[in-house]
Amino acid sequence: MTTERKRRKSRPTWLLRTPDPGARARLWCLPYPGSGASMYHGWPAEVDGIELCPVQLPGRENRLREPLFESYAAVAAEMLEGLEPYLDRPFGFISHCGTVFIGYEATLLLMERGGPLPAHLFASSMVPPHRASWPSILKLDEEQVGALVSDLMRARGAEPLPELVDMAADVMRADVAAYGRFDKTDPVELPCPITAIGWSGDTQIPPEQMDGWEAYGEARYTVLDGGHWSYLQAPAALLDEISRSMSARVPG
Repeated sequence: MTTERKRRKSRPTWLLRTPDPGARARLWCLPYPGSGASMYHGWPAEVDGIELCPVQLPGRENRLREPLFESYAAVAAEMLEGLEPYLDRPFGFISHCGTVFIGYEATLLLMERGGPLPAHLFASSMVPPHRASWPSILKLDEEQVGALVSDLMRARGAEPLPELVDMAADVMRADVAAYGRFDKTDPVELPCPITAIGWSGDTQIPPEQMDGWEAYGEARYTVLDGGHWSYLQAPAALLDEISRSMSARVPG
């Protein structure tokens, strides 16, 4: 086996499937804290020609043997290296809760490098970076982490078996620790619009707590029907929001 083939074989798998070369745009879908890319199994592969691409973070599912990330900035840098071949057309980032900040850090890195720049940033159930200390996720004890993981599993239609909960709780604790290290107190104007998506019945991150994104540039707020876990089911209103927002910046 040649050196190049070895290098390709050992490259981390950031995507569950190879992106469609015919897509007019791509939306990189980052998983919820404590979960992997399979959380998007209920989402369509595309919406109006915009490919929805679940991103697999290290330390979970098919990357279980890899170390979990310690900071959003570090994993964003590694992720961009893995996604680089597919940044050849308009793209955006979307996530739900804490991992929204991975998309934010990736956008900052791309700004520093001079592009390519995202067409849109979607932030579901998350406060802006300078208010990251507000959500109660930082105050969860061991029992509450287990309960959150169990709720996530039920929302995905899975039975929260003790051994699975324990495994997922390790990932959740690492993700919460990375969230706790995130410290961005000064808003930075982003080169793309932001859509902050709240959910009417969300008790973890109530929509009224999500204000402040306008400090980062052009920001639009919308509140969709549903609770904290409704994001997992990709309701029609969310897909419409994605299509409308991305299409405004994507040719064709």
